[in-house]
Parts: sequence; structure tokens; C-alpha cells
Amino acid sequence: MSAHKFSRMILVAFNAMLVCGCDDPKRESELRWREEEVSAKVADVAKREQEIAARLREIEGERISLKQKEAALAVRLQEVAKLEEAAQRAKVEFETKARRGPAPATTSERILVIDPELPDVPLFERAASRKGAIASTTKIMTALILAEAGDLDKIVTVEQSDTECAPVRMGLKKGETYTRRNLLTALMVKSSNDIAQALARDNAGSVEAFVAKMNARAKELGCQNTLFINPNGLPPVKEQPDPFSTAIDLAKITMVADKIPAVREMVKLKSYWFEKPDGKKIPLENTNRVLRTCEFCDGFKTGYTSAAGYCLVATGEREGRRRIVVVLNGTKDSVWRDAQALLEWALRV
Repeated sequence: MSAHKFSRMILVAFNAMLVCGCDDPKRESELRWREEEVSAKVADVAKREQEIAARLREIEGERISLKQKEAALAVRLQEVAKLEEAAQRAKVEFETKARRGPAPATTSERILVIDPELPDVPLFERAASRKGAIASTTKIMTALILAEAGDLDKIVTVEQSDTECAPVRMGLKKGETYTRRNLLTALMVKSSNDIAQALARDNAGSVEAFVAKMNARAKELGCQNTLFINPNGLPPVKEQPDPFSTAIDLAKITMVADKIPAVREMVKLKSYWFEKPDGKKIPLENTNRVLRTCEFCDGFKTGYTSAAGYCLVATGEREGRRRIVVVLNGTKDSVWRDAQALLEWALRV
């Protein structure tokens, strides 16, 4: 109970006493005096309560203002931290570029070279945001989805629809059985399109459903300029739209796939023995020539169509430094030369 309410109760009691009447004038006068005294105290208490309430409102206002200032300060400190980080990155980039020297001469149309630890600071780029066909480098996304799904030792039974595919083909036959790992390894080494279809259908129930997964995963990775229409990178048929991506988006996909041990083991293979159900083994040579000519190269995937030209995503590591090189729209000769020169240059420091 507040002091104000208590005082009011006392005043009410005095009033009640007066109402009852009193024959003693002196006693009545004393009661009236006490009533006036109580009234004065009640008024004083009410005033003090108002002052306290006003002060509490002031304190609450000051508290809110302080919280707002603290929030603004926190935002400002974050901004300062970002500026300091950007300045440090710029310093490191400048010093590193000075030690590394100028980038080698290249002729491929779309290029991006990145350090996966600092993907937003390209080491070198040329038309990296331009959209276009990327051919069989599409299979990096195919491998990513399959590896993320796991259970790579599960058996896949080939269906007739899997075999109905344009070259390059492994020559899968209806009814043959393979492990997912066997098929995926062959896919990343030799780039067989019928294998891509078989794995896609096995994973999602149909090639169309798998393509939907590819495009959804691309969006999750922040790929805003990518459209897949099949799991192998072949040109469109019938009413299909033209597929496209950019060197930037392809690097984003590769960064994620590159962190999966199973995929890393596959793409670094220079050759692979593909075993058929009848026990026959077919030797496959990796289509990535840079694996054999650059000691630091350890992947990743090639591609070719008339629309995309010769394409290659190459990865490499030296003394703990990892690099991803994306080369698109090159020629039969320039794609290997450009990718290797850029990879070796990027790994100097």
C-alpha cells in the first residue's frame, strides 16, 4: 500500500469521527486541527509521489537513451572492425601481389582465380560475372549433391533411360549394377554423360527432379546467375532453355565440393580402373591434363561443348595455400596453358 493511500485512510477515519459529532468544542477543534494536518501531509505525500513518478520516467528515458547509444556504438564498432579488416586485407593483397608479380598472359574469355579462404578478394579475374555455358564442369554440382546425399556404397541398377544419352558415354547396359562410388569416380575422371544420368535418376527418381535439386542447391550457395538443365552439361534439346553460369558461381560450387573428402579423392586421380559387372576392367585417364603437368594440381573438372568452348576448373595446394582456378571459353590448347600458368602463379605466395 502506498503512503498516499494510507494517508487517505487516516483522513477518512477523522472525517468519520467528525460526522459522529462531538459535544466537547475543544475536542472538536483539536480533531479539526488534526484533520487539516493530515490533509496537508496527504497533499505533501501526493506531491512527493508525483515527483518520484516523474523522476522514474526521467530515469527510464535515460535508460532507453543509453541503450540506444550502446546499440549505435556497437554498430559503429562493427563498422570500424570491418574497415580495419578490409584495410588489412588490402594491405596483405598489395604485399602479396608485389611478391607474386603480374599475372601470366592468358587468352581464355572468362577467368577467376581465388583463395578459398578469401573468396571475395579475387587474385585474378576476367569477365568472371558474365553468364555463359560451362559444359561438363556442370558435373561438379552433380558430384556435390550426390556426395552430400551420402551412402556412396549403395548399389545402382542401370535402367534403359540411363543409357539413352548423347556422347561421351561409358556404355552402361540396362540391368547392370554398380556402386554409386564406382560410377561417381568414373564420372569425375572421364566425364561420361550416361553415368551422370544414371546417378541423377538414382538420387532423385528422375533426371528432371535431380535438376531441380541442382538449381535449388545453387541458390542456397548464393549462385544468382546459374541455370542447370541436366546433370551433365550437355546442350539443350527440344524446348529446353540454354544453361548458363559464371566463373564466380562455379567457384562457389567448387569451394563446397572441394571440402568433401570423397570428392577430393576422386578428382585427384590421374587414372582409374572402371570395373564392369562381368569383371572386365576399363582403364580411364583423367581428362584434366594439368594433373599430369603441374605438381601442385589436385583436381578438379573439365568440360567442352561448342557453346562453352574448352573449360577447366583446377585446384591446387602448396605449403598450406589452396587455390581455385576457373577457366571458361578457352581453346583446345589455351585452356591447359592458361589454367596451369594461373595455378602456378597463384601458388607462389
